[in-house]
Amino acid sequence: MNFTNSPYERMMKEIPPYKKSAPQKAPEGSPCAGCPYWQGITCVFCYRKHLKKQC
Repeated sequence: MNFTNSPYERMMKEIPPYKKSAPQKAPEGSPCAGCPYWQGITCVFCYRKHLKKQC
């Protein structure tokens, strides 16, 4: 059912396709290398473990 004669109405009803980006890995040599929780920044939990190792 269309409410207007606009050609864009059909396009606005469409569900956009979901595009999942490829997972990125932490740079080699960083404290987060190999961490499965890395999302582009160092998480606080892993950073605390890294600080405890240095002290």
